[in-house]
Amino acid sequence: MAIHRTSRTLDVGQLSWDVVSEQIRQSLVGVSNGIAAEKLLFTSTHNMDPSSIRKCAEEGLSKALTGPFCWAVRCYWVRDDEPVLVILSTRRYNSYKSSYSGLLTAQSQLERSQPTAEILYRLAYELDNRSLYHTMPDRVDGVTSKLLSIAQSDSILLAALAAEILTHQGSPTLPLQAIIRSQQKAGGVAILNGTVKHVAATFEKRINVDDYNFFELVHPAYFRQTVALATLVARFIKTPCPRAIDVGTGPGTNLLAFQELMADTEVLAIEPSDVAFQYLNGHFRGNPRVTCIQEDFLTVPVESEKIDYIMSTGASHHFNTDAFLQRSVEWLKPGQYWFIADEMIAPFETRAERSLSLLRHHLAYMTPLCFPWLADKSSNDVRNSQEREFVDDYNRTVPDAKFHADNGDLDAAEILCRKLLSRTEQRRFTTKVSHPDLSFWRLQWLELQALVAGLDYEVEQKTYPQHFKKMAEGAGLVCVAHERVYGTFGLSNDGAGTHVMAFQKA
Repeated sequence: MAIHRTSRTLDVGQLSWDVVSEQIRQSLVGVSNGIAAEKLLFTSTHNMDPSSIRKCAEEGLSKALTGPFCWAVRCYWVRDDEPVLVILSTRRYNSYKSSYSGLLTAQSQLERSQPTAEILYRLAYELDNRSLYHTMPDRVDGVTSKLLSIAQSDSILLAALAAEILTHQGSPTLPLQAIIRSQQKAGGVAILNGTVKHVAATFEKRINVDDYNFFELVHPAYFRQTVALATLVARFIKTPCPRAIDVGTGPGTNLLAFQELMADTEVLAIEPSDVAFQYLNGHFRGNPRVTCIQEDFLTVPVESEKIDYIMSTGASHHFNTDAFLQRSVEWLKPGQYWFIADEMIAPFETRAERSLSLLRHHLAYMTPLCFPWLADKSSNDVRNSQEREFVDDYNRTVPDAKFHADNGDLDAAEILCRKLLSRTEQRRFTTKVSHPDLSFWRLQWLELQALVAGLDYEVEQKTYPQHFKKMAEGAGLVCVAHERVYGTFGLSNDGAGTHVMAFQKA
């Protein structure tokens, strides 16, 4: 056995099966106990062919994983030409304080009550670092059945929350009816040929908005941020039938979910993007409580007497952040509130540190969706050859890139990501897919577009939580509440992930 800087090599020709298994187990323990990522390269000096080496390694891995306890790790085979295993942590850190009693309460409410966003929200957090199968094996069938039923409901919010829980628990699930409903409502008013209409418009310069509208629902924590945002609004806004501005609404999927929770809110949705605005209009056509305007928030004339608060989901990092904050303050009266849900990265001071933070952050959203194709054991695989290669490429490359990023190798991780994006773009996919489950990998493509745009500092201009608060403070906004609803890197609330904050104008 040879030990390298960031990986280990195991010679299965010289080591016994038990020793190979024990070495793998040591890596599993290391990652479970806090090592960011491990890589094991399996070789043989006895001229074994790669398939035989892989078989020995898989048997060793299977033995190492076998037991009554649950590992907080995921294992990925990342090469075709030689057996290389990457081990990544699945442990999540966020603001929510989980407990076994909290899990029992959420599970009981799910089975006995009408499902609500609050119940699913709490259940998702209680299961973030637990296996439902290992924690409550006698109830797993009942909980899974209820979640599957909710995931196929028409509620875009409840279906996506339930599907996310099932996917994280090892049963990849799509909120299919909600996606179909969304497509039927908005698809008729947009150009769905996978191309952008005006390349000069905001974030569709680098991110395909057609894909965003259809595939973003499978993004980890996508609607957790909406529930958290609505909870903060309910906590601070006591005005009956309040009036809100939603800045950078995008295609409108988050606002649809917000309206399920806060149906009495009158919303002015401001979105500058040509393509996104087509979807936004389609989603809210005929809704008397939502007015959509295609404008740049930074230049819209201020009418502060007409609003009670401002909110924004997933849009602040697409703006000149200082300008966004200063313009928001112009709309607000003293004492009024500004709510934001957005992705932020870990603290940085140099461009290199920022790039590494971006890689770790985006890849943490992608790797949980790198699982074996669900129909692998079925003879009826409807994917075409391009789609099969697409899935295999991401399943190999994304975990490998995350290994390098987590070990601080910026260059290797960035090269893998840029080459993967280039290969994907050459496939010239449209929004049409041959199987709905491809949505999990199409979301990864979207995330990869955002990652590379962020590396180029174009369109994607993320900062970190503490710095964002200081920027807001300089504009006249004081942070009164902050939650990290999904952690991607770092242990504390100041780490990377999806954040929800409430600010008050001083």
